Amino acid sequence: MLKLGLGKYRLIVILITLFLVFDVGVLGMTFVISRQLTADAMSINLAGQHRYLIQKLAKTALLIDQDATQGTFDSNGTSSLNEVKDLIATADRFNAINATFDGGAKLPDMVEDLALTPSQDEQAAALFALVKDLWAPINAEVQALNQPKPGFRPDVGPLLQVLIPNNLNLLSTTNILTSRLEALSAAKAAKLRMVQIAGMVLALANFGFILYSFLGQLRKSDMAVERAQRETADILRTTQEGLFLLDPEFRMGSQTSNALSKILGVEAKPGESFLDLLKPLVTPKTYETAKEYIELLLRHDVKEKLVASLNPLDCIEISTVRQNGAVESRFLQIRFNRVLQDQKVTHLLVTANDITRRVKLERELKDSERRVQDQMGMMVHILQADPRQLQDFLLAATEGLNQINEDLRTASPTTGVSTPRVDAMMRATHRLKGDAAALNLEAVTQSLHGFESLLQELRAQTRRSSDDLLPVAVRVKGLYQEINAIQDVIARIGQVRGVVSVEPPKPAHDPELAAQAFVRQWRGFAQQLAKRHEKQVELSYQGLDLETLNPQLREAVNTMVNQFIRNALVHGVEQPADRKKRGKSEAGHLSVYISNQGDGTLELSFRDDGRGIDPERIRDAVVRSGRFSADTAKVLDARRLTLMIFEPGLSTHEKVDEDAGRGVGLDAVKEMITRLGGRIRIGTTTGEYCHFRVQLPMKAEPRDTTIDDTIKEVA
Repeated sequence: MLKLGLGKYRLIVILITLFLVFDVGVLGMTFVISRQLTADAMSINLAGQHRYLIQKLAKTALLIDQDATQGTFDSNGTSSLNEVKDLIATADRFNAINATFDGGAKLPDMVEDLALTPSQDEQAAALFALVKDLWAPINAEVQALNQPKPGFRPDVGPLLQVLIPNNLNLLSTTNILTSRLEALSAAKAAKLRMVQIAGMVLALANFGFILYSFLGQLRKSDMAVERAQRETADILRTTQEGLFLLDPEFRMGSQTSNALSKILGVEAKPGESFLDLLKPLVTPKTYETAKEYIELLLRHDVKEKLVASLNPLDCIEISTVRQNGAVESRFLQIRFNRVLQDQKVTHLLVTANDITRRVKLERELKDSERRVQDQMGMMVHILQADPRQLQDFLLAATEGLNQINEDLRTASPTTGVSTPRVDAMMRATHRLKGDAAALNLEAVTQSLHGFESLLQELRAQTRRSSDDLLPVAVRVKGLYQEINAIQDVIARIGQVRGVVSVEPPKPAHDPELAAQAFVRQWRGFAQQLAKRHEKQVELSYQGLDLETLNPQLREAVNTMVNQFIRNALVHGVEQPADRKKRGKSEAGHLSVYISNQGDGTLELSFRDDGRGIDPERIRDAVVRSGRFSADTAKVLDARRLTLMIFEPGLSTHEKVDEDAGRGVGLDAVKEMITRLGGRIRIGTTTGEYCHFRVQLPMKAEPRDTTIDDTIKEVA
């Protein structure tokens, strides 16, 4: 069965239907009665013609008779012939009216067929029957005079004999018939007026009831709408979330919460494009991703739960300017929920929240956890580290930071620091990073890596003002704090042990050189790097006990070996599968040999059996760094290209990571050798090995680092 679903409009629809039924009924009755009134008017007209025709017939007959009595006919009888024709025409008209009353032929002057009144009323029918009875003998005598011939002299005596006695009765009967017809017509007219009045009264009453019901229903609906609007306004005014509806054209709805503009940091106007509002707040990539995500949610064939985790606006960072001009960084969370109608997505309900406090708390918690883990790890590594190496590192770190801090302090307010000084800072930082990594001081290593990135950005600037040095100074302060934290941990451990030194219990005596603390550290560092780069490595050592060297020389040798290990594991030693294809063992082999030459010099030999130095890779790196054009680099020989591995900022590693990519490691080694008055030789065969031989004076005296005669030989 068909369900119209009229709901609250059911009563109004019923009343309107009744109103239409009343109108149709009144119009129908008016039409019927109007036709009857038309028939009555025609009947009254024809009854009136009856009287007229009877009188005319009597007059014509008397004139014919008078002419015959007085002998006034003309000789040819023309006058009497015309009067007889007129007499006969009058009778024919009377007969035609009778036939019409009987429901026979229609008169020529009648426009439409009508049921005339005498046939509809008993009294009128009886009077009409009497008229016909009185008319019958008269009509017979008239018809006897039909078809007169020229010279004919009519005899109307028989006609007058039946006409004179019936004339008055016939006139009286037609008068009564006419009056009856007029009375019937008046009654019908009165009935029509009553029907119309009743119909109008009922229609007005129905219309009034409709109006009353409609206004009542409308008033209830308006009150419900106003109540809903007030509740919506109260919700939007008091909620602390940014709320609005988003249509398929990405336009915001007509109502938004008061908190929306405050949360977004910009004025949000109803009807405005949400994408235009979002675009200046996020990165172009986030903007495009957010647009695609919203388009996915608006599609009916995509399940909302499947794409909910793809929301790129679930946590975004924006920067807003306060009234005092300060820049404020905040975090927003913007989420979307579908609004469905008939299983179709019509809108998206957008909820925006300021989650800055939550994000900062989460980050503080993570930082606290990281700091605790770092401190625990630091304590473990401090306990495992060789005390002398750790003390040497802390001393070198403090001296390096002091030198960097002095360079920053004496920098020009307008030009900042020079590029050579920035290079020196990068070399010192890189050396410290390698030493920290060798000691497994992960937190310090990461901090030095970040500081190195900051220095690299500073070096790339063509003009450096004092404002550009502020981030560097802040980072140096942080590094000081980390070094002080290590010293505090050492002091606390010393208090627990009851001694100042953090030297761990000495292991049992091992005559082999592999038991030396430096060798254990180098092996641990090599294994750490190998694991990070998914390689295998073995390290062997022969030579002096580094503890017998003076602190400055010992720290320099340790730093150089650390850099050589890093360089070998990143650039030289191949992946196990590649080494196996070349007929090598899967584990790369690093050989370290330190000897006293007996002539006042110390020699450090470092060899790896990796891929060696590839001049073509250096050539590509030279072009990529912009030092030479492709054409110029093409003509450089292998020796010149090999020497360029010591150039600052040049690296064959294509991406920057914690271990390589900045071109600082070997530059730092060269600077250290130069400063100590030493020299270095390189031997390499592509695909076979790389061999560094460093000679340093046993009693090193600092030299001018601008004298570049360090590299003596490339083989």
